[in-house]
Amino acid sequence: MKTKTLLIAAISLATTALSQAFTIDFNALVVPVGTTIDSDNSLTIDVEGYGDVRFEVAGTDVVQVGTTYSNDPGTSIVNSLEMDGGDTVLVTFLGPEALNVDFDLAGLTPGEEVVQINQNAFRTYEFTVNTVANPGADGAGIAAVSWTAVPEPSSAMLGALGACAILLRRRR
Repeated sequence: MKTKTLLIAAISLATTALSQAFTIDFNALVVPVGTTIDSDNSLTIDVEGYGDVRFEVAGTDVVQVGTTYSNDPGTSIVNSLEMDGGDTVLVTFLGPEALNVDFDLAGLTPGEEVVQINQNAFRTYEFTVNTVANPGADGAGIAAVSWTAVPEPSSAMLGALGACAILLRRRR
C-alpha cells in the first residue's frame, strides 16, 4: 500500500506542467526604432525560454517600430509597433501554445480608434486598428504582448512514468 501511494504521488508530480509567463516589450527590446514590416518581410523575435514570435502584416500594409504614441496626453511617449487606421498585423506564436494573451496598447484615444483582436488560427492573433467611426484618427501601437505558456511534456516525465510502470509490474 505504501508503494502504491508513493507511485501515485510520483506520477502526479511528473504530470504536473508549470506555466511560464512571457512578455515582449517594445521599450525593452533591441529592435531599432524605424524597423519596418511589410508584405515582403516579417519581424521575428526570439523570446528566451519560449521560442519565436513572428509579427507580419496582412495585405499591403506597412507598419514600423516608432515613438509616435503615448497613452495619455502629457505622458511619456513609448516605443510601439505603430499602425495606421485599417492596418492589420498577424502575431504568430511559434513556440508552445500561448495562453492568456494580452496586448498592451499605446495611443488609443477614446471614441477615435477601435482595436479588434481575433484569434484566427491556433497560434495566430489578428490585430486590426479600425478607424471607421473616426476616419481622421491617427492609429495606435502595440507596446507589449504578454502571455503564458505550458511547456511540452519532457522526456523526464516519460521516464518517470516508465519507472513507475516497471515498479508496479515488479510488485505483482
